[in-house]
Amino acid sequence: MKLNRWFASALATTAFAALIHTPAMAQQNWKMVSAAQPGSPLIGFVDETVANINTGSKGTIKTERLFVGSEQEIAQQIVRGRVEMAGISMAGISPLIPEAGLMTTPYLWTSDAERDYVTDNHALPVLRKIYEAKGLILLAISEVGWNDTVCKKPCLTPSDVKGMKVRVGPATSSKIYWTSLGVNGVQMPLSELFPALQSGLVEAADLPFPYYVTTPAAQSAPHYVMTRHLHHPSAFIINKRVWDGLSPEMKKVVQSASPDTARMRREVDESIKPKMVEFKQKGGVIHELTPAQRAEWSKLVLPNQDQMVKEAGGSAQELWDAIQRGKKEFAARGGK
Repeated sequence: MKLNRWFASALATTAFAALIHTPAMAQQNWKMVSAAQPGSPLIGFVDETVANINTGSKGTIKTERLFVGSEQEIAQQIVRGRVEMAGISMAGISPLIPEAGLMTTPYLWTSDAERDYVTDNHALPVLRKIYEAKGLILLAISEVGWNDTVCKKPCLTPSDVKGMKVRVGPATSSKIYWTSLGVNGVQMPLSELFPALQSGLVEAADLPFPYYVTTPAAQSAPHYVMTRHLHHPSAFIINKRVWDGLSPEMKKVVQSASPDTARMRREVDESIKPKMVEFKQKGGVIHELTPAQRAEWSKLVLPNQDQMVKEAGGSAQELWDAIQRGKKEFAARGGK
């Protein structure tokens, strides 16, 4: 009996010693990177995601937002595992994942409703596979808005920009759009655009209004022409090695941390009108185009859409076919 009591006491002592000498689970320090500027709705979505991860992980993951001005740099950092997460547009990541650029094909969508239906029900499953093959997990579709044309002077027709010095982005969609219009293209990353506009190196570019109005471009190129030539979807992504290292519980926390896609779309859309009013009060000019005026732009660009698929390669045809199936299905449903 005495031996049994001694053994039980020794066992309890050993267990307690093991407990006090076992290190607590190490806190993971994450960075979520974005090129969103202060005042942009996107920065709020990123901050909300960061906060939800920090709260949901109960302190086991400490995430902070990091600003990087070049989305091409962001793409390189996350795929190499130097940062854990990012909010990055599909145009911005297209040099790394060319297929993603198809979502920004000029004049691809006939309406917001068509775009949302096709993206969510047909394109997203294919995009998830494409991103994963590049070592990234696509967590959620986010929203940046429609790209329009910004100029130092009124640019209401394609003839107004023909021969003009224009910033062309790294994405194929940007090259196709501006080449179709016969501009004198100057290719540069987004981070170099603002000094280029200020100095006169370029006279025009294309940007989504929620982003444009938070940058120096709103002063250097105060004419905003609503060509609505391409839509800018974005995505919240995580490095696949980081994702694979998470427990099932933590995967649920991270997966659910991003705001609802429908809500992000709605909030970006609702933010534009008051920002446009404020922009005009400060001297900016909004040029709204009629359908007939916009058709003058689109008729020059539409014949070159197929070039998007050819240049992207990889799984681009699979994604393009999914988009076209979705567009047909949407039309068959009566546009609902």
